Amino acid sequence: MRVLVTGTSSGIGSAIAVRLAERGHEVVAGVRRLAAAPAHPRIRAVELEVTDAAQLAAVAEEVGPLGGVVNNAGITIAGPLEHLPLDRLQEQLEVNVVGVVAVTQAFLPAIRAGRGRLVMIGSAAGLVTTPFLGAYSASKFAVEAVTDALRQELTPWSLPVVMINPGSFTSQNRARTTATAEADRATMAEPAERRYGRALDAFVRFNESVEAGAGDPARVAAVVERALTARRPRTRYLVGADARMVVTMKQLLPARTVDRILSRVMGL
Repeated sequence: MRVLVTGTSSGIGSAIAVRLAERGHEVVAGVRRLAAAPAHPRIRAVELEVTDAAQLAAVAEEVGPLGGVVNNAGITIAGPLEHLPLDRLQEQLEVNVVGVVAVTQAFLPAIRAGRGRLVMIGSAAGLVTTPFLGAYSASKFAVEAVTDALRQELTPWSLPVVMINPGSFTSQNRARTTATAEADRATMAEPAERRYGRALDAFVRFNESVEAGAGDPARVAAVVERALTARRPRTRYLVGADARMVVTMKQLLPARTVDRILSRVMGL
């Protein structure tokens, strides 16, 4: 089976590409820079920026029929929404939401030709929002809606659409998130620092502790392979005990109780 995976330079995306290649699948690995692509004889790296329409069209024209597309590429913008630069919010939504739709539109003809399926890499943050990740959660909540709509719309052609919601798994993305948040913080006006400075310090410490205890992204890759190869895949897979815990907590507890628990856990 030939599968296109976006955002394969590190973390979950790299693990997915390597797992599929090791299991005998042909992988087209989308990366921003070819030098960052995972290495394997069955992996063919292509430059693919999900917001670049010309790149998407060029790859889609030559890729051939696909057994699957894994929409994994994404970024994380962090900061208090009261002071978040609007261009950061636009960047967050452009990559994580518009980019997902752009990739899907570009490669659906190849999926139809290969009788394939779509796998969306969402997040537990697309089901439960935490402080200072409002922009990121907004993008992942939107991907939930996009996924639901695509699943419903593609049912007449028996093209499955599957959502994967990972919890915390090792990723270079958290370090980039912290660096971006600190850069934005440096440009904030004095009232923003006065209101949110201590909480942002706590958020950075929490982010670092999450990364230190994060799971192996190979676990997510194994679930993605299952979603791509199962005769009748589930519509959703939660991956990781933390993902299952926060979703259950939101389902069972009042919203204000969940708010208090999340703030306490994050040290805010």
